[in-house]
Amino acid sequence: MGRTSNAKQKLIDSIVDLMWERSYGMVTIDQICQHAGVKKGSFYYFYKSKSELTLEALDYFWEANVREKLDSLFSPTKSGVQRLMDHADFKYEWTREMKQKEGKILACCLFTVGQEMCNVDQDLRNKVNDYLTCHQRYFTSAVQDAVSEGEVKTDDAPALATCIYSCYEGTFARARIANDPEIMRGLKDSYLRILGISAQVA
Repeated sequence: MGRTSNAKQKLIDSIVDLMWERSYGMVTIDQICQHAGVKKGSFYYFYKSKSELTLEALDYFWEANVREKLDSLFSPTKSGVQRLMDHADFKYEWTREMKQKEGKILACCLFTVGQEMCNVDQDLRNKVNDYLTCHQRYFTSAVQDAVSEGEVKTDDAPALATCIYSCYEGTFARARIANDPEIMRGLKDSYLRILGISAQVA
């Protein structure tokens, strides 16, 4: 009787929570079930493996937590440069609030799954790569529009966007390793340097 859609959602929510708190490899099926308050038999009623649950959970995480926020931050109603500035500001505040709430900076489940499983699970690697590619497209669109608006000069907007996106990934990784959200404060200036824009102009 416990095998309800509510139980399935609890499993999805639980693995997302646990992957943020720990890592994919450290999370066991027993821990997922305990966190969800769901019997192990119900887990195997819905999923054949932790990998299968994770594939569905990443889809849910993207739609429930990522897409809408990115659509807002990178709204085409704003200039290309402003979209990137808003992203930098948001990520700094988000990281700072996470540290205050959790006592530490948690790892993004997309990054952790991708890093841990890229050479082990082809389906998970493809899933994460698809979402990171989608994420980077927001940056590419912003840079392309900034070029069209005359705010940025480059003959290769996608390459410049890749540099900015890599800067974001690296800065967040450094902040997490140091458990210091203030490292994210410099993200906006880093974006501006890569774009070739003076902070005073921005």
